[in-house]
Amino acid sequence: MTEMTEIMKFLSKNMKQVFLLLFSVLIISCSDKEQNRSQLEVCQSHYKAESYLVAVKECEIAANQDISEAQWILAHIYRYDLNKEGADIEKAFSWYLSAAELGHVEAMREVGTAYLFESGVAKDYEKAFLWLSKAAKFEDTLAEFSIGTMYFNGDGREKDIASAINWFKRAAVNGHPMSINNLAWIFATSRNKAFYNPKKANYWVSKMNSKMSEISMFIDTQAAVKASLGEFEEAIRLQNLAIAALPEDTPEQELLEYQKHLESYQNNEAWNE
Repeated sequence: MTEMTEIMKFLSKNMKQVFLLLFSVLIISCSDKEQNRSQLEVCQSHYKAESYLVAVKECEIAANQDISEAQWILAHIYRYDLNKEGADIEKAFSWYLSAAELGHVEAMREVGTAYLFESGVAKDYEKAFLWLSKAAKFEDTLAEFSIGTMYFNGDGREKDIASAINWFKRAAVNGHPMSINNLAWIFATSRNKAFYNPKKANYWVSKMNSKMSEISMFIDTQAAVKASLGEFEEAIRLQNLAIAALPEDTPEQELLEYQKHLESYQNNEAWNE
């Protein structure tokens, strides 16, 4: 009891000093946050103005203060050589990783993608899946699509079409074009009866926007869906459009693949793979 009394007396005598100390810490903390915010704004303003050489200098100051958005901007500049000093994918990866470790969602996805495609770092499927999964928890559609692709191709995962469909759906409901396309293609062309479903394929094709309908890959999928529904005349018309829409530098193997699809529809046969 005596000890408690002494403690209370001490606090009573020194309350003013304790209050001033806490107030000073609070002021310093607020000042630092304001300074960091101000530096980030300078970084962002030069980035948006496309004055990338200045942006690099200003963003590095903010990035070294552990401001994840500045780190993300720096990574973007280095990756795409926006400052015209030569792309540096290794430096870009380093800044993406720093931002990701601070919780920047887009950076998490880019780190995962870098590990997946060996961009600035050695290929590592497990780390790719780890970082993509972290981004996917925040409903990042590109991360969800990439995980779906890993399952579809069997990249670092056991090939699992059901899981691929699940991940593609998560991205597709938010309008991700390639996820929509992949779902339509799987349901229209799968040899596995568990996945072959022309009605579902047609549903996902209906989610394609007008811009997608001008690109050969998506038109090719539309043709496959029509063929799966037995609408071969429309499938032939669409496949001819898909072939016509191919770029002039399309590899011969891809062109032959499109022509095989057309021949299948001309024989009143749906395409399966």
